Amino acid sequence: MYQAGQMQMQSVAWLQNHGGDRPSFQATVSRTFSTRQYQVFAMSQGLLFLELRNKGGSPGTSNQSAVVMGAVMGGAIGACIAGALTSQGGDPGKLESFDLCSEEELFAIAKQRRKSFVSKTDEVISVSIDAPGSFGRLFGSSTLAGWITLRDRKVGKVSMEIHDQASMSVAVDALPRRFKERCFVNVELDRQTAKFKPKGR
Repeated sequence: MYQAGQMQMQSVAWLQNHGGDRPSFQATVSRTFSTRQYQVFAMSQGLLFLELRNKGGSPGTSNQSAVVMGAVMGGAIGACIAGALTSQGGDPGKLESFDLCSEEELFAIAKQRRKSFVSKTDEVISVSIDAPGSFGRLFGSSTLAGWITLRDRKVGKVSMEIHDQASMSVAVDALPRRFKERCFVNVELDRQTAKFKPKGR
């Protein structure tokens, strides 16, 4: 189990690695009939919700199709897509990583995944970042670090659950810079526990 200091150091390291032009964090998005995991990239154009898939299973026809698709597209984009789609051979439960992909490659991968979507900067009405209080932590999920509520003119309301403090750190740092007065940060870091808590509590 992490000590508070270790967790804070981990969050700082994660923030430094994801604090460039396109910081990203993982979120669980619940829609009407489904719950899916996404890597959310805060880009200048808006938020890219790239559907994540668990690595696992054995190579099959889908992998062959991915290789063909990659060959047709060619170049770095093709290689990145093929790599992402054929990454099924890893440990079960381990999520993909897109750290080495360019923005162009990320959008190309998103086009191949029907559940991926974009919330354009100009369409965003508001973003609010919240954290569970002591009561919520007692009766809610033990891994819940907080949640983000996005309201978009075209996409509608998107509720995101954040399940690690490192992703919360990235969101708290990146989203206010992207959306300025449209972003409401209702959390603060409790330095004793290295967890985010509601402001003023």
